[in-house]
Amino acid sequence: MSITRLTAGSRVTRQAISKHLRVLESAGVVRSRRHGRETLWQLEQRRLQEARQYLDLISAQWDGALGRLQQLVEH
Repeated sequence: MSITRLTAGSRVTRQAISKHLRVLESAGVVRSRRHGRETLWQLEQRRLQEARQYLDLISAQWDGALGRLQQLVEH
């Protein structure tokens, strides 16, 4: 999508959205390409899936640690 479409109906400025998109691009979450005078942005779904898998792993580790702590405290 273009910045125009991304900002439609939002109170966030085009400059703010552009800045956030550049940060997301540097993290590999989105990518941009020029199409005429516009820059089009595309979501990198694979990268989001990788992040979600990592966060699920961390969440499971925390659940396990908290469960062990609970057992220790209750006994």
